[in-house]
Amino acid sequence: MRDLTCLIVDDEPLALDLVENFLERLEIRKVTRCQNSFEALQCLQREPYDLLILDIEMPRQNGIDLLKSLKDRPAVVITTAYRDYAVEGFELEVLDYLLKPFSFNRFSRAIEKVPEREEGFHFLNADRQLIKVQYKQITYIESRKDYIQVRTTRGQWLLRQSLSDITASLPPDQFFRIHRSYTVALGKIEWHKSDAVHIDGKALPVSRENRAELKRRLLVYKNRPLGA
Repeated sequence: MRDLTCLIVDDEPLALDLVENFLERLEIRKVTRCQNSFEALQCLQREPYDLLILDIEMPRQNGIDLLKSLKDRPAVVITTAYRDYAVEGFELEVLDYLLKPFSFNRFSRAIEKVPEREEGFHFLNADRQLIKVQYKQITYIESRKDYIQVRTTRGQWLLRQSLSDITASLPPDQFFRIHRSYTVALGKIEWHKSDAVHIDGKALPVSRENRAELKRRLLVYKNRPLGA
């Protein structure tokens, strides 16, 4: 089974256990559990997920209201004991709607509908042309006054753009601004200590205020699927 990051949301611990067990049987082990919509929203705001497995009837805020509040949704599979929300769920473009109790076979058919993760890319406006560069090719970006230099495994390009703007356009689970002059690809860091990271044999400084967050991002990145 493909490697997915999953967020399970259900107020019943036994239901969470069952879904997590089914996911393990499908060899999906990057799983986060939440018991209400507010915990789930915090998780979704911190990190991207491939799949959200969501109960409906929960205290304070139900699953449908949570879905309506999300601008960018992962793939969604609803698990509920109630038929009443099926039409509304499919209007919100959920992949599947599972009525409890559901079998492992029925669950696995729902998970098979999760779309393949696409390789991300960015267009660089350099040398009077648009150059398509995949995220995985970028090593780090350096600020140079009114310009930035984007270093990649294919070469390097000088762009008239701010480091803040290009960093904001890149996925935060893969890139982090470690210093006023540098944004780095987390997956390209060879090793790091508190005040520096090493990429392509070069030491890049990490500002004091970014050190704790860099450590947290690296721990999260380590647990992401390969190639994500």
